[in-house]
Amino acid sequence: MRRAHAGIPLAIFLAGAALASCGDGATDKPPPAPFALGAIVGPAVAYVGENVCFSLPITGGPTAEVAWNLGDGTAVPPAMLFTMVCHTYTEPGRRLLGATAIYKGQKLVATRGVAVVRKPMAIRPNTSSTIVLDAKHRHLWVANTDHDHVARLDADVPAFLPQSLVNCGAPRTLAISGAILAAACQGDGTVVFYDLDKDETRGKIDLGPGSAPFGVVADPRGEGVFFVTLSGTGELAAVRAEDHKILSKIPVFPDVRGVAALADGTVLVTRWRATAEGANVAVIDGAFPAALAAGEPLLLPPDVGLDSDTNNSGVPSFLNQIVPSPDGGRAIVPSLRANTVTGMYRTGKPLSFETTARAILTEIELGGPTGTPFERKAGRYAFDDLDFASAAVFSPEGDVIYVAIQGAERVEVRDAVSFDVAGSIDDVGHAPDGLVLSEDGKTLWVHASLSRLVNVYDVSDLSSPPVPLGGIATAVSEVLFEDVLRGKQIFYSSRDPRMSRTSYMSCASCHLDGEGDNLVWDFTQRGEGLRNTTPLAGRAGTAHGPLHWSANFDEVQDFEHDIRGPMGGTGFLPDDVFHAGMIDQTLGAPKEGLSAELDALASYVASLGSFGKSPFRSNDPAALASRQKGKDIFFSAEAGCSTCHAPPRFTDSALAADKNYVLHDVGTLGPGSGSRLGGPLPGLDTPTLRGLWKSAPYLHDGSAPTLRAVLRDRNATDQHGKTSHLGDADLDDLERYLLTLDDDEP
Repeated sequence: MRRAHAGIPLAIFLAGAALASCGDGATDKPPPAPFALGAIVGPAVAYVGENVCFSLPITGGPTAEVAWNLGDGTAVPPAMLFTMVCHTYTEPGRRLLGATAIYKGQKLVATRGVAVVRKPMAIRPNTSSTIVLDAKHRHLWVANTDHDHVARLDADVPAFLPQSLVNCGAPRTLAISGAILAAACQGDGTVVFYDLDKDETRGKIDLGPGSAPFGVVADPRGEGVFFVTLSGTGELAAVRAEDHKILSKIPVFPDVRGVAALADGTVLVTRWRATAEGANVAVIDGAFPAALAAGEPLLLPPDVGLDSDTNNSGVPSFLNQIVPSPDGGRAIVPSLRANTVTGMYRTGKPLSFETTARAILTEIELGGPTGTPFERKAGRYAFDDLDFASAAVFSPEGDVIYVAIQGAERVEVRDAVSFDVAGSIDDVGHAPDGLVLSEDGKTLWVHASLSRLVNVYDVSDLSSPPVPLGGIATAVSEVLFEDVLRGKQIFYSSRDPRMSRTSYMSCASCHLDGEGDNLVWDFTQRGEGLRNTTPLAGRAGTAHGPLHWSANFDEVQDFEHDIRGPMGGTGFLPDDVFHAGMIDQTLGAPKEGLSAELDALASYVASLGSFGKSPFRSNDPAALASRQKGKDIFFSAEAGCSTCHAPPRFTDSALAADKNYVLHDVGTLGPGSGSRLGGPLPGLDTPTLRGLWKSAPYLHDGSAPTLRAVLRDRNATDQHGKTSHLGDADLDDLERYLLTLDDDEP
């Protein structure tokens, strides 16, 4: 080996090629091979802090001089026969290597890339997902929420028909620990276990009425322990499959959803819906055996001043999942950035279709190796021309991240450090919301939940579009009516230019799962004002009366106006039809029957007839007595609450043939309340009180963060029912009653 040149870092060493003998001088020697370089040989992934070597095959240049560029600012000057170089990288990132060989005046260059990552943990982190791979038995398991079952599929295509082996109410996510599968069933408040080896159900745990479990993840340390987020009660539970036992349960914050677990005992939990102050992620100590200890939540504050054609201000919204990197040093949160910062009233600037919402990734630095305190730093990456980022998965080495974009129906492939484009997969099916990779990282399965398919792709070579290997059905039959399913697909799709220009928005951008995002938007430019998103779930379309706080829509088909306006779509009605007669007025001629797509959309929204089960329902005698006292106050003539909020709908709102809707001024209108249909806003349509436990903040402008604020702070003049005479105990009872108004009898 030649001596290294002065200035070359000690981390680099070079090896020369052996010189071949020139032979015995015979005249019939073959002509020398032309001077040429082969491809640089070496690993595709290098680990930070570990030595890695690359070599350069050379033919026809026995005395060539070779110079190297290692891609991180380290350069090796030309020297004879330096055909191998070794180096230790100190920072992660994708590096472009270059080798330049010079021989008899000829200069040839070879380049290649290498991904530098931190070394994966020996026991990889786990995260909740709608789809999991049982590699041992070559099975996929998929949560079929609409079908109330978990299906087992063959992992390879072509596949046999799926089998529905776990039945429960609205399963949302799945996890595997050893030979045990766990399903979090939001609809019936249970976690169900299945033995993968014995092919049989292993029982379930009932987590309580209204608990609404959403995320489930296996503790990487084993022992059949799972962590479960209870979205209804705002708690995290640790459960064990072997004896169906709840090991521990702690409060976190409202709306918990995504959950991930690291082998050092760290558990990460997301808050699904943001507040005006931002989104939340909690870092929890899951000390073995799962004696949970809550940590202080990390606030992901809103971004401001970012509005452009490629970015927007706003808060991270709809945090369904949190995905730790394989090395455990950081986590990625896919979500949507909702622009509740900008608007004509708030900033004097209008929202455009490009600045209202878009897909983002939030990157949270976890602090590195086990034992290092969490640094709680966070950065964000915004996607251009794409809506909600619904799920993500890292490659096994952590050099690439795959991101499902729900409405655009595609998977974005990004460098896991820089987030530069590494590829993309288009047309992956309706509403992709789950991703899983094979253990070798060569096969990607995409759960397109509203296509009722898992689409399979060969991702072994990302230099060209990944090859589709086929689709695997997730259900044998369909449980939704054809028009409802089609309407749901339209509701979630931003891909269709009739819905949204350049795939930025869909109905689900504010109403994921048929709920509301619990955010307050500035709709002043729409002729409205500050508007707290109204949930759709439970209201069954127009079964509770006209739509919106100002009763400016009287049929779901009127959303054609929002689609054509702020969403930037071309609309589902032909222009000549839309502008005929009074169809282009929201309370004008009916649109029903004019568009199959709008009618299907209305059918889906009308199917959303359930509010769910309140977690505030209790059979405890003291709670029952308090609720009854609150109910008595509510229906008393003095309070007068039931005058406008009479059961069973708890609203006096109703459709009217003359479109002359009764609006009430209950003393909450203010400068930001805006207008209605181009004129003054005389009052507000009465909202139902069912589902209050999950729809804070309250009032049309979100100015009441709690029910106590509605009853006292925002009702000082008793225009919104008479409550000024009530003491704290009476208000406690009234709040308890209001928070229990769900699908059950009042």
